[in-house]
Amino acid sequence: MTRIAGIAEKVEKRTGIRTTEKDIENIISCLLKGREGSHFWEVVYLAQKPFNMVAETVGVLKEEGLVENSENGMIRFTSAGQEFVKNEKIYPKRHYACPHCERRGLDLREFDDLIKRFENETEDRPKAILDYDQGYVTSRTVFGRIALMAERGDLEGKRLLVLGDDDLVSLAAGMSGLPEEVVVLEIDDRLVNYINKKAKELNLPVKAFKYDFRESLPEEFVGAFDTFTTDPPETIEALELVMKRGLASLKGEGCAGYFGLTKAESSMKKWNEFQRMLLNKFEVAITDIIEDFNHYVNWDYLLESIRDDYSFVQVEPRLNWYRSSMYRIETVSGFAGVDNKPQDCELYVDNEALIYKPVSLTK
Repeated sequence: MTRIAGIAEKVEKRTGIRTTEKDIENIISCLLKGREGSHFWEVVYLAQKPFNMVAETVGVLKEEGLVENSENGMIRFTSAGQEFVKNEKIYPKRHYACPHCERRGLDLREFDDLIKRFENETEDRPKAILDYDQGYVTSRTVFGRIALMAERGDLEGKRLLVLGDDDLVSLAAGMSGLPEEVVVLEIDDRLVNYINKKAKELNLPVKAFKYDFRESLPEEFVGAFDTFTTDPPETIEALELVMKRGLASLKGEGCAGYFGLTKAESSMKKWNEFQRMLLNKFEVAITDIIEDFNHYVNWDYLLESIRDDYSFVQVEPRLNWYRSSMYRIETVSGFAGVDNKPQDCELYVDNEALIYKPVSLTK
C-alpha cells in the first residue's frame, strides 16, 4: 500500500466518507497553493470535498509530521512534508475562476442599482441562527439566481415558490418586477414576519407563510406554480423530501426547479445517489449544474457549531468559503405530480454535515 493510500484509508475510517487516493492528492494540492502556507477554510473551498474529509486529511498529515499549523491558522508543510509531495509529484492547485462573473457566467451589470437597493432595504434582516441550519448568500448571488431564472424563461410573468428563504430571494424577485407572484414557505417565524412586513412596505407581490418541509404541501399550492427555488438541507432524506415538495408545487411539463448542492457537505457518492434519485423517481431532466454559483456570507455561529478537536479548524474564515453548485431541473413528458404525504426525517445531520452539535428540529 502506498503512503497516500494509507492516508486515504485512515480518513475514510474516521469519517465514514468514501475517500480515494485522488481525494488526498487533491487536498494536498490545495494545501500547496499558498506560498506562505494555507488557511484551512481556503483549502475547504478549493478542494471541493466534504469539510470532514478535509479536516481529517490535514489531521492525519499533521500526525505523520508532514504539516504543522501556527496560531494564526496557517498550515505549512514541514521539511519532511516537502520531500513527501516532491516524491509523490503533487503540484499546487491551479485555479482560474473569472473574477468578474464569479464563475456564474452571468453579466449582472443590469442589476447593479437594484443590488444596492436590495442591500439598503434588507440591512435589518434577521440573523442566521443554528436552530434551522441557516446561512444566507451574498447579494450578488441572490441576483445571480434572479438573472438565471429570468434568462431561462422561468421568472417573468410566472408564479414562483420559494421553499425556505433566509436568502430573501423572494424580496429580490419582487423588487425586480419580473414575477407575477412570489410565495414563500418558511419555518422561521422571524423570516415569515420580516418578509411580509417588507413586502407590504415595498408593495411587492410577495407573501410568506409558516411551513415545515415534513408537512404535506398545502393543497392550495399543489400544482400552482411555474417555478420553485430552494436551498435544501443536504441529508439524502432531506434532499428527497424537499424535491417532493417543490415538484408537487409545479403545474406540469416544462416547469423548473432551482436549488443548490455543496461539496463541503456532500461527497461525490452522495451527489451520485442524489442524481440517481432525481432521475429514477421523478420525471425531470437536469438541465444545468453551475459550479460555485452560490457564495455564502460567513455566519456568526460557525465555530461554535463545528468540531473543535483540531485547532486549525477553530479559526475564523478569511473569505466566503462556503459555496454550492446551482442545479436547474425541468419537468418532462409524463410528469403528473409527486407524493405529497407528510414525512418525518432527519433534515440536517449525517456524517458529511458541517454541523457537529445537534440542531433544533422543533417546528
